[in-house]
Amino acid sequence: MRKLIIVAAAVLMLAACGNKTKGGEALADSTIVDSLALVADSVQIDNSGQWTIDAVEGQIRACFEEVNRMSSGDGIDINRLDSMFCSEDFLQLQANLYKKVRESNGKVMFDGDEGYHWLAGLGTPIKVDSVKGELLTGDMAQAEVWLTDEQKNKAFLELNLYLENGMWKIHNWKDTDIYPFGGLFQWMQNTLEGRSNPDEAE
Repeated sequence: MRKLIIVAAAVLMLAACGNKTKGGEALADSTIVDSLALVADSVQIDNSGQWTIDAVEGQIRACFEEVNRMSSGDGIDINRLDSMFCSEDFLQLQANLYKKVRESNGKVMFDGDEGYHWLAGLGTPIKVDSVKGELLTGDMAQAEVWLTDEQKNKAFLELNLYLENGMWKIHNWKDTDIYPFGGLFQWMQNTLEGRSNPDEAE
């Protein structure tokens, strides 16, 4: 924080000194605005208020509230759910994989789980029966989630989460019965790297 104050003070001093470049020309006002924006961007978001099991469990319940809201409206948008509730690493890996699939001219195939990670084979609306969260180290958590639909079908999810920008984001769905390599993230990673069979994994 002290470093941030010093940087901000330096930017303001430049403005007060006439904003001159080496050649004596005045810098555009936008330079000061841009510099201040960079300073603001460098502020670390305080995640401490979210470092609780209640916050983990509350975020998972919010995910399925959104699933139900979508299902009662225009329909469930899996890509939108991913962008709202998945970690930055998950989304970047997903984007890289789908880019490789598009550019492969049919040589690389990945259909994903067709939304199973959000619906777990259930109909909607989905009821969250219970969530059991556990805080790990390094802004990570895991959770076990039990779900039921209106037909009394049940499902279980095991999730890894990252705390990013003050919000818990799902990083991985773990299921050795459903996903090659044991999890959705690992499945995408190995497909991106050219391994389609778990026996080929290092």
